[in-house]
Amino acid sequence: MNSKILFLFILLSTLVLSQTHFTIPQNVWRLSFNQSIASGKWIGHDGEKGLKDLKYKLKGIDYSIDQYWEHALNAQEFTLEYGFSDKSTFIIQVPIVQKFNEDHAWLIFSDSSTVVLDDIMKFYFPNNKSNSGLGNVTVGMKKLFIGNPAWRGEGRKYSIYGGLDATFPFGQSLKKYYPKDIDDNGIPNQFKHLPISNGVTKWRGSLFGELYRKIKGRLININWSFSLSSYNRELINPSYSFLWIEETGIDSISKVIGNAVLFEQGKQISLSIQGQLELWPKRMFLSSGMDWMKSGRDQYFSNSDKWDTWMSSNNNYDTKKTLSTQFIKLNFLNIDPFKQYGPIPFELEFGIRWYVPYLTYHTFGYTSSWLKISSYFQAW
Repeated sequence: MNSKILFLFILLSTLVLSQTHFTIPQNVWRLSFNQSIASGKWIGHDGEKGLKDLKYKLKGIDYSIDQYWEHALNAQEFTLEYGFSDKSTFIIQVPIVQKFNEDHAWLIFSDSSTVVLDDIMKFYFPNNKSNSGLGNVTVGMKKLFIGNPAWRGEGRKYSIYGGLDATFPFGQSLKKYYPKDIDDNGIPNQFKHLPISNGVTKWRGSLFGELYRKIKGRLININWSFSLSSYNRELINPSYSFLWIEETGIDSISKVIGNAVLFEQGKQISLSIQGQLELWPKRMFLSSGMDWMKSGRDQYFSNSDKWDTWMSSNNNYDTKKTLSTQFIKLNFLNIDPFKQYGPIPFELEFGIRWYVPYLTYHTFGYTSSWLKISSYFQAW
């Protein structure tokens, strides 16, 4: 189920979702560095951990298989923003995956011996995989349409923005299967490869904004966002598995599917809302909020219609995903020139995010934390 990897990119984009300002003033550069850690387990169709009760028949014997996946991620992200004007900001985000681990376990149930099927599972699905490297790079623009940003603190106490960005697949996608590319145990090296990218380009349009007021000298913000994402249809290397057909020979399976397949990821809709309270005037903000994402079903186009259907959805599994998370974060600001410590203005952010049970299906439910530092520079 290679589509499970896709949640990695959802995670990398939402770990640094919220900033104190949507846009920055004209001729100002904002440089940000984000360090994050996360771990999570696969959440199935019933909101419980794992993909359960997969029916499989081998040599006339019926089996039921429960599978469990767990991910651990250690990542960095570098963000560069530039204010072309007080109303428009350019942004580029470059993630670096320092360590990405996957643990895969299963239980097999049958009236007969499960040794043979367990050995086949170990051949196709190594218990542990890991990888590191460059992630997918995002480039985009944000534009203020109506109102004034909160950092201006004047005029209308609201703002509405639009954004357009593209995420390009610079991360490693799944290796190609070669019959002779095997390890000492005869296992194809593709089976041991944990991809960082799914190899497709993402296009996203966003509408977002803020409402803000000062109560007893403290700024209160309510931020919201709405976005739609679509993906290019691209050729990818298929993730081979025997579980869709009563055939365990990898060479036979690869001939049926083909060496490459056309893949189109399902479109996504995302919503977010956040409340922010100024605890210490112009110094410290406390924020909390909730995100929600829903995707359509993925599509595969190979030499086998049966495999295409099985990859998109099968018993208790679907590539339609629903993800809901909550977060809380604390921002410390050192950007007021009259109160600034040291010669360089900066902002520190610490946050924690966790998935919402029973509002998350067919994806990984992560718990994550991050520490981010941002600095501002003037340029003409």
